[in-house]
Amino acid sequence: MSQLATIPSNWTWQHGPISAGPAVIVDMDGVISDARHRQHLLRSNLWDEFFNRCGDDPPLVPAMALLASIAPNLAVVLLTARPIRVRDSTLGWLLKHQVRWDLLIMSPPADTGTPSAFKSAEVANLRGHGFELLYALEDDPRNVAIYTEAGVPCVYIHSGYYDR
Repeated sequence: MSQLATIPSNWTWQHGPISAGPAVIVDMDGVISDARHRQHLLRSNLWDEFFNRCGDDPPLVPAMALLASIAPNLAVVLLTARPIRVRDSTLGWLLKHQVRWDLLIMSPPADTGTPSAFKSAEVANLRGHGFELLYALEDDPRNVAIYTEAGVPCVYIHSGYYDR
């Protein structure tokens, strides 16, 4: 396991940087947090308001139980397309619901690409820092395809958000 040399600014560690090694990627919205109450905002293209309300989400209990059962020797990487400007409310939500995690990666302020492009770049970034990505938990079929293409086995969690 190698120690990280330079930590990207959109990476937040729960207890400080850890040595790279085997890791699991977990999405947030629709996987561990239930964003159904704010989905209507996306139909009106109100992205800022959608993300501003992320701290109000209830947890998705089955996925939270799955997350809690991940072997303790595996790093848990929360990879979300949430913008970094909602980091404080995201961290508050993680603490409130006692989520197990080691690294939170959020979309940087200047990111204007798609969530899939962001996640694809972060997969390469994680690997470049020495993480061995064992699998991912994801609810967006486009991101499932990104992980599959990158050789990261992905468990599809059906949130219902993408059935429109």
